[in-house]
Amino acid sequence: MLKKLISSILNRRVNKLSSINSLPEKPNVFINATFQIGDYFAMSPIIEAVKAKWPEANVVVLCTKKNEDVVKYDTRVNYICLPKEREWYKYPKILKEKINCNVDLLIEVSSIEKPHRSIVGFTLKPDLTIGHDCYQHNCIQNPPIQFNNDNISKPECWSKLMAAYGFAQPPALFKVFAKENDKMDMLINSKNLKDYLVFNPFASRNSRSLSIKKSIDILTKLKNDGFNCVFILPSYIKNKDEWESQLAPVSRVCCVDSIQDAIYLIKQSKGVISVDTAIIHIASAYNIPTIGLFKESQLECKLWHPQSAKKHVGALTGNVEDIINSQIFTTNEQSH
Repeated sequence: MLKKLISSILNRRVNKLSSINSLPEKPNVFINATFQIGDYFAMSPIIEAVKAKWPEANVVVLCTKKNEDVVKYDTRVNYICLPKEREWYKYPKILKEKINCNVDLLIEVSSIEKPHRSIVGFTLKPDLTIGHDCYQHNCIQNPPIQFNNDNISKPECWSKLMAAYGFAQPPALFKVFAKENDKMDMLINSKNLKDYLVFNPFASRNSRSLSIKKSIDILTKLKNDGFNCVFILPSYIKNKDEWESQLAPVSRVCCVDSIQDAIYLIKQSKGVISVDTAIIHIASAYNIPTIGLFKESQLECKLWHPQSAKKHVGALTGNVEDIINSQIFTTNEQSH
C-alpha cells in the first residue's frame, strides 16, 4: 500500500503535448525498461515503431543490471543502467547527472504503480508520456484510437498500442541482439554438441521452476525418444553441484554465466524446453521449435507463450508424457 501511495503522488503530473505528431523531427525518446530480460525482448515493436517514424531519434533505454546484458548489445538504442529497484531513491540524482537534453517522449512499458518506475517520469518531466496502463493514469496520454489486446502475445500488444498512438504498425516480433561469444563456441566444439535440444528448468520464481526429479523425468523421456539434450545451468544456482550430478546421466550439462551464453546455445539448437519466458522468447525470435511449460492458470493465456512456427504448451504439474510433445522437434506439424 505504501508503494502505491508513493507512486500515486509521483504520478501527479501532466503532459505538455497530446500527440506524437507535435514532437520534433529528432526527438529524445526515453523508454522505461526497468524489468526482466524477457520483457525487453517482447517490447521490440516499440523501438521499431519509434525508429520507423523518426530514423534520427535519440532512443535511450533505462534498464537495471537485470536486463543490461541484453540492452547493451541492442544497436538501435543508447542506454542508462540504474541501480536495483529497491534503490529507486537514487534514480533522480543519476538521471539528472546523465541526461542533459529535453525529454520529448517517455514510453512506459510496465505498471507505474511502483516507485522505481513512477520516479522516472517524475524526475524526467517529459513533454509527452505514452504506454502501458494509459487508461488508468492521467500522466499517460490516452491513444486516439481504441485497441483490443485480449489474449494475444506481448509483442502483438505493443504493436497494436503503438499503432493506436499513430505510429505505423510495427511487426509483432521478438528481437534478440547477441554478441559474438568465443567462449561458448569453444565449449560447443569441445563437447562436440550437435543436433541438441536446450532444456531450462529455472524461472525467475521458484514456484514456476521444476524440481530435479521432474527435470530428470523430462530429460529421460526425451533421451528415450532419441534426442540429445543440453541442460543449461546458470552459475547463480545455489545447489549447482547437485543439479549437475543428478542431471548429467540423462543430458549434457553446460554452465552459463549470462543470458548471452544461453542465447548462443539456443541459436545453435534444434529445439527448446523451458519454464522461463526469456528463454522461450529467445527461441521465438529465432523461430526454434519450443515447448513452454506454465502454471495451469496460464495455459490459455497467450501473453507469454512460444511464438515459433512449431510450438507446444504444457502444464508444469502435468504428466511428462502429456506435456512433452517431442513430435514438434521431428515433424513439420504445428502443435498448440
